[in-house]
This record gives sequence, C-alpha cells and structure tokens, in this order.
Amino acid sequence: MSWFVPTMTVITAMTIHFASGARAFPIFISEADYPGLQRTVFTYGLVLTGFLQMMFAWHLYHGLTPKNHRLWNASCLAGIIVGFHVILVAYYDMYDHIDPHIYASMVAFGGGIVWATLGHFALDPSTSPGSKMRKTGITASLLSLVVMIVSFQYAVSTFDTEGLNTEEFLNKAQFGINFAGPAEYLVVGGLMMALASFGIDLNQAQEQQPASETNTQEINQNDI
Repeated sequence: MSWFVPTMTVITAMTIHFASGARAFPIFISEADYPGLQRTVFTYGLVLTGFLQMMFAWHLYHGLTPKNHRLWNASCLAGIIVGFHVILVAYYDMYDHIDPHIYASMVAFGGGIVWATLGHFALDPSTSPGSKMRKTGITASLLSLVVMIVSFQYAVSTFDTEGLNTEEFLNKAQFGINFAGPAEYLVVGGLMMALASFGIDLNQAQEQQPASETNTQEINQNDI
C-alpha cells in the first residue's frame, strides 16, 4: 500500500486534470493539485500515502533484521520524515503555497532517496531478494532528480519571475519542464520501486518466520 496508493493517486489525479484541460504537456505532478475533483484525489491520496509510509517505515524497522543497526535506525527515521513531508506536499499546493510546497517536495524526493539508500546498505545483499530492484530504483531516482532540478533551474534563470502568478511562471518555464516533468515521473517511479523492493524483503522474512518458530519449538521439545 505504501507504493500502490501514491501511484494510483498520481495517475488518477493527473488523468482527471488532463481531461479537465491542463495548461500544457508535460507538466509537474503537483500541477494536478488544481481546484476540483483532481485536488480532492491528490490531497486525500497523498495524506493517506504519508501515513502509510510512516507506518511502513516503522513496520520495516521491526520486520527485518539488518546487518548495520545504525544505518537501519537512520533509515527508519528518514522514512518517518519523508512520510510527514508527503502530507505537507498534500497540504501546501503549488498554486497558493509555492515556497513551502517546493520545500516539502524536495524533502520528500531527496529524503526518499536517502531512506532507500540507508536501508539498502543496512541490509545484507546476500539475503535481500529486493536488493537488485532497489539499486535500480535508487539510481533512477537520483539521476532523474538531478535532471529535474538542473533543467528547471536553468529555465527559471532565463526570465524575470517578479509579478508572475504560478501558471504564468510555469508557462514561461515550460521549455525546462519539458525535461523536468518526465524526470519527476522517473523520480517517483524509482522511489516506488524502492518501496516495493523492501516489501519483497519483508515478505521473505515473514515466510521464513514460521519455519524458524517450528525449528525452535522442535529444539525445545528435544531439550525436554
């Protein structure tokens, strides 16, 4: 649910937004947080996502056995911080609260990469079936985040932003968004892969647990 809910939220909100008449293509994901049904889907979906990801980070912390406990502790904390900032992204839309929205988005994206990376190195790759998938997701997210930031910042540096509302600002920066928008989709996609990879590890741990409990019971019976 930690990756399925945000994926469906983004797809549904953006589909509604394009059907209602988006200003251009491609656009940033947060542009779908526009007044109307798309905002309802976007806001409630991301609020639920934030809580789910905080719960997932805590569940992972207790559900998997790491090889590096310090990194695992830091990973759990990063996951909780990321989940909280996802909720802030839902609350601060880019049309009315652009500065806190940018802050929350960057923490959610960058923090998500940190969360996945710390968790990846905290686990033993020899016993982690999600390791390969996680490396792919982290790499895709990190490279895409760099492309997103550089292309958008370059576009913004070419014109005067004073006096522009959000839509006017985005229209002028569209040539940068042509690269930054798809890059943002890849950032999110990579992070969803990383979350799913942790789920794979968790499923394996849960499948192995009954066998371990059975072995323990047999040993105890033999001792008796």
